[in-house]
Amino acid sequence: MTESDAVSEVQVPGSFEQLYQREYPAVVGLVYGMTGSRWVAEDLAQEAFLRAHRDWPRVGRMASPDGWVRRVALNLARSRWRRLRSETMATLRFESDEERAKTSLDPDVEEFWEEVRRLPVRQAQAVALHYVEGMPVAEIGQVLGVATGTVKALLHQGRERLGRQLVAKGLIDEI
Repeated sequence: MTESDAVSEVQVPGSFEQLYQREYPAVVGLVYGMTGSRWVAEDLAQEAFLRAHRDWPRVGRMASPDGWVRRVALNLARSRWRRLRSETMATLRFESDEERAKTSLDPDVEEFWEEVRRLPVRQAQAVALHYVEGMPVAEIGQVLGVATGTVKALLHQGRERLGRQLVAKGLIDEI
């Protein structure tokens, strides 16, 4: 194989490398919205892409390999949250002010995402996919593996609950 052959392999439409380069930042952002920790987001995104790479002969033939990666990343985030809830909070507490400044959002935005993370997991996932990724309902359904009606219900319930939480915290006046 010549050097030019190796380069052309990397640029083949539908290649893992292209998926990774195109989708990695978005997956990190999605998982960050769910976890509140850039470190955890990068770790889980890398794990999701590692699994996609390992199973690329199967994943690459799917209608939506990027949706598959997002679903895996969200499932990893949910599993991690269940097992390591206290570790995530400790990680955030021990970050230096300088590190926190690099990864923090505006304080109002930070408070909003804290409230999103208090939603039931599926509602939080649907809200993050819709508002961070800008995904339409049908695509969210593919990523989460649920019907579009379920996505609509999750978004409705999530927005309602989130509104009540924000009012209770005094972050907004009314729903």
